[in-house]
Amino acid sequence: MKNTFLIFVLFVTIFSCNAQILPLRTYDQIPSNSYVKDLDNELPQYEGTWKGVWNGKTFSLTLKKITRQFTHLENNPYHMDVLIGKFKVTNSNGQVLFDNTTVSDDNAKIEGGKIFSSLSTKYSLKYFDSDICDMIGIIMISFTNYTKTEMKFTFSDWTDIITPDCPYYNANPFPQPLPKNIILTKQ
Repeated sequence: MKNTFLIFVLFVTIFSCNAQILPLRTYDQIPSNSYVKDLDNELPQYEGTWKGVWNGKTFSLTLKKITRQFTHLENNPYHMDVLIGKFKVTNSNGQVLFDNTTVSDDNAKIEGGKIFSSLSTKYSLKYFDSDICDMIGIIMISFTNYTKTEMKFTFSDWTDIITPDCPYYNANPFPQPLPKNIILTKQ
């Protein structure tokens, strides 16, 4: 029994020596098996439901903090606290135009990146929508007041090529699921 306990302690010690916890505002290369953790609790202030109106449409965005494992770099997997976003857009008649609020967290179309720079208060997120011809873009969010109840949301669409297999090829107008610029209010 004593040997089993010692082996367990040795295993935990070896594993914890290899795993490193880094702050969210880490801008250097991230070592393998590290955890980029929101040590200063910066992400919870963004969590919740945010709403705004743009071009007669109501945009509702729900942000949630999760821990995501990144394995895109060969032989350098790591974990990181990020925000994910799910949204719903309705027109002035209440008709739902876009809704991905029921997708799993793993399939959220909006996923956080990090705080833009060490001095910044802007948080960047990626947008990928396979339902709209693999639309991609970058979202920047930042608070507009000190109470953090209003947030500026800016979307830059990076979709360059629409191929004929896209259901919206030659669509006029092309679907715009996200506002380019909007002020959102926390609900």
